[in-house]
Amino acid sequence: MVSLAAIATGGRTGRPLRCVKPGAGLSRLAAVLLVFALAACGESFDQDIAAVKGAQAPGGTTEEFVNQIAGARGQVAWSASKPPRYKDNPNIVEVVARIDKTTRSGAKRQVDLAWVNNRQTRQVALERVAIDGQPQNFATGALGILLMQLD
Repeated sequence: MVSLAAIATGGRTGRPLRCVKPGAGLSRLAAVLLVFALAACGESFDQDIAAVKGAQAPGGTTEEFVNQIAGARGQVAWSASKPPRYKDNPNIVEVVARIDKTTRSGAKRQVDLAWVNNRQTRQVALERVAIDGQPQNFATGALGILLMQLD
């Protein structure tokens, strides 16, 4: 015969029993599915990044050009977003290659190269260049990148 104390404490283990409400697992499952559904609603820019990486640039593709700038001491991070400047055109996405590089002298440098990808016309164009957070025109940006390669 089993005592009530043994049942209340989980039998031989002595641990208290947990009461499980009917449907508790179902509500957790619904919450998890809701999180995944909301995450899936976000816009994906993977195709835009791939389009920019594959576009023609000096010496090959844009990706090869960016990797050449990064060199052996740098790293590249690609990102994309809808630029506020083109809010009236839903087909335009800005893709940025951020290059973090340590020069031979040990200085930390950062280069941002931004392109626009037009999803409708399938055209890619260089939009802006910034070195260490300072906007550059294309001539000074090219010169700054060249000088960084020599440092």
